[in-house]
Amino acid sequence: MLAVETSGLKGITSFTTYDSGELKDCKLEEYNLIHTRYGDLVPQYGDLGFRRKQLAVLSFYKSGKVKNISLEQQTEISTPIGTFPAELVTFFEDGSINSLFPLNGQISGFWSEEEEGELAQKFHFSFPFGEFYAKIIGLRFYPDGRVRSLILWPNERIIIDTPAGKMPVRIGFKLFEDGSIESVEPAEPFPIETPIGSINAYDADALGIDADKNSVCFDERGKLISLITFDIITVRKKTGEKELIFPTLRPGLTTEFEKVPIKLIFDDDTVSIGDARANDYNDDAKTASYKIAECTFLIMRGNYMETKSCDDCSSCQGCM
Repeated sequence: MLAVETSGLKGITSFTTYDSGELKDCKLEEYNLIHTRYGDLVPQYGDLGFRRKQLAVLSFYKSGKVKNISLEQQTEISTPIGTFPAELVTFFEDGSINSLFPLNGQISGFWSEEEEGELAQKFHFSFPFGEFYAKIIGLRFYPDGRVRSLILWPNERIIIDTPAGKMPVRIGFKLFEDGSIESVEPAEPFPIETPIGSINAYDADALGIDADKNSVCFDERGKLISLITFDIITVRKKTGEKELIFPTLRPGLTTEFEKVPIKLIFDDDTVSIGDARANDYNDDAKTASYKIAECTFLIMRGNYMETKSCDDCSSCQGCM
């Protein structure tokens, strides 16, 4: 058996290792003090109760540097944009903060999201693109301390200035290292002027636990790169050929069917349109590309109401 270097940790109750034997993560039942550039932190070791997650409380890089710490109690952490309480902190291998989560409760039949939300507090944020108060799930940072993304608490809404205009936002946003907006999640169907016309950007089923992948993406200069929509697009080519592109239906996880939006990716003179969920389902769904100057595009607002089940996808017209 390969030896495990515990670096003086006390009260290890269980652990895993890398293939070469270095400690990967562990659980603790005794008090330990972890020294970081953000202060001395105490990893979780006491009675977990029914709220705290039953997971490894410490994880490490293969080098032995601390990667994650689930804290024994909420602890103030100083960051370049202010001081925040944290129950979970993650680090880059150089010791700089990677992410911070004010709460780290386990949502279950014994502890609801509403109960966890009652513990969440609103924080004040001031960015060049907007100032707001909001509850957050967490913050992610670049190694130099600049904010990489902000994850909003479920049902939180803010309004910020984006390259596409002043936008109501849910879930959160991601930033480039210079602080400009890389991507954002609209809180409602939001009309955006694109090279092929005005399109309502929105994803009704956007994943709400991370703000690193959002429905509207820009480049460093603020140029629109891509968006997700439930709108219906008619493409008419110079040859007279016409194509109708609309959201499709898939068997759902919680409903009989779910409506799948389409994704548009803009290049200098081309737009590519395809299934927004193709990668999620490992599909080989094709993405069609169109030369913008060689086509005429008609945009029709899609149905943004709840998807209704039907039994004939072959005749589907986008659930209009």
